Amino acid sequence: MANLTEAQIIIDVLRKLQAIDDEIRDVREGRDAMTGNLARLHRVLEMRDGQLAEMRGKLAEAESWFAKKSGELETEKEKLVKAKGKLSGVTRSKEYVAVNREMDNIRKNLASREDEVNRLTVAIEEFRSTIQREDEKVAHMRQVANDEASGNEAALGEMNSTISGAEDRRGEIATQLKPAIVRRYAKIFKARDGVAVTALVDGVCSGCNMVLQPRFVEQILRGSSIIQCPHCSRYLFDGSSHDHEGNAIAGS
Repeated sequence: MANLTEAQIIIDVLRKLQAIDDEIRDVREGRDAMTGNLARLHRVLEMRDGQLAEMRGKLAEAESWFAKKSGELETEKEKLVKAKGKLSGVTRSKEYVAVNREMDNIRKNLASREDEVNRLTVAIEEFRSTIQREDEKVAHMRQVANDEASGNEAALGEMNSTISGAEDRRGEIATQLKPAIVRRYAKIFKARDGVAVTALVDGVCSGCNMVLQPRFVEQILRGSSIIQCPHCSRYLFDGSSHDHEGNAIAGS
């Protein structure tokens, strides 16, 4: 079995970097999804807390208005009592008519005040019930958030540990390459959606699906040069010359 060429060795190391970066990305996405969901839940909680505070403020205003209207109702009742007392002492018919007219006006005002206070009573009770239901929903949501945070703690710790371990392995592998190649790989990785190394399949770059010129295909198949796709700049390897774990096979 022939020895691997220098180009094949470099591509092999780059593929291992890509595999580790894929692993790190997948774990980070899982971790970010987990923390992101919890963050969204906390944002919703913050919004709902704000809405509850606003509702309680409106309730306080309504209760203040109710107290004012209840006071006005009591005032009308007192006026009616005084008017009845005045009526008992009236001797002239003209005064009697005037007091009766006054009492009629008071009764109308009293009926209006009573109707307003009754409507306010119903509205305030309904609003209190709405606030209570919302408060219970928010309390349940907060409990869910707390439970999720507690349940995620171990999983997040494990994910962070996995990422740290993968980054250590990545650092060791990167030392096998010249810094310029590592920098070039990182630049392509960032520019090409996290894929810097990809397979050549039937003369086509599997990263951008563009057909390569025969001379590039031949160099890749022979492993004589490190070839980057002229269209997307990704490093290319012969897919048929690597095993299922991504390692280059000598003599392929």
